Order: sequence, then C-alpha cells, then structure tokens
Amino acid sequence: MSKVNVFDTSAVLAHLQQEKGRERVEAALEEGSCLMSTVNLCEVLGKLCEKGMPEEEARITVDELGLTIVNFDSELAAIAAFLKVRTKPLGASLGDRACLALAQQAKQNKVVPVVITAEHAWTRIGWPFKIAVIR
Repeated sequence: MSKVNVFDTSAVLAHLQQEKGRERVEAALEEGSCLMSTVNLCEVLGKLCEKGMPEEEARITVDELGLTIVNFDSELAAIAAFLKVRTKPLGASLGDRACLALAQQAKQNKVVPVVITAEHAWTRIGWPFKIAVIR
C-alpha cells in the first residue's frame, strides 16, 4: 500500500510561519504524496491574509508547497459530519474534521495516511491511521 501525508491547517501554518515543528512538516513535504482538503486550504489562506499577506501572494505561497488539494465534496462532508460526535470532546472544528475525514477516506481507499498536525488532542482517540504531531 502507498503512503500519503494529510496536512492539517496547523501544520501548514507552522511551516509557512517558521514556527516550532516546521522541520517535521518539511520532512513530510519531501516524502512525496501530500494532501490537504479545500476546507483547510480556505483556513490557511484566510490566516495568511489576516496576518497581512496579499491574496495573490498567499495563493502562490501555498501553491508552491506542492500539496494535492482535494475538493471537500459530499462524501467528505458526510465523513466529517459523522466524526462530529466522536471529536466533540476534542473541540474539533470543521477544518479539523475535514482533515481527519480526508485521512479516513484515504484509508478506505487502501492508502496508508499519516495526518500531520499540531493538535495533540487528536492522539486521544484511536484512529485507523497515524497522527504525527509536529510539536
């Protein structure tokens, strides 16, 4: 089975903003296949612009990472919705659940997903995939 890294918003922002944990993100980016949902893309772009980065620069900056952006379609929406009860104790946002749903979908498609995140709380739930906390 092939492996894929699934990126959470927190991991991408740590890399782009040169925060603690960025080395782990850089290593994951170099490993090959990397995915991020359009919901997480929305969050990353919004945060970059909120910090003063011009829109076009934000788009180019994220594009240069080489992530495969996966549309948050009705299948991913359903998976994320069904994760709401399970992740409620963690305070998981829609973006969090979009990332986890993408990993779950990859697992269902016989791919070995590794979720790259800064969210320690995600490790408190037993997932059928690995959670790699960057800091």
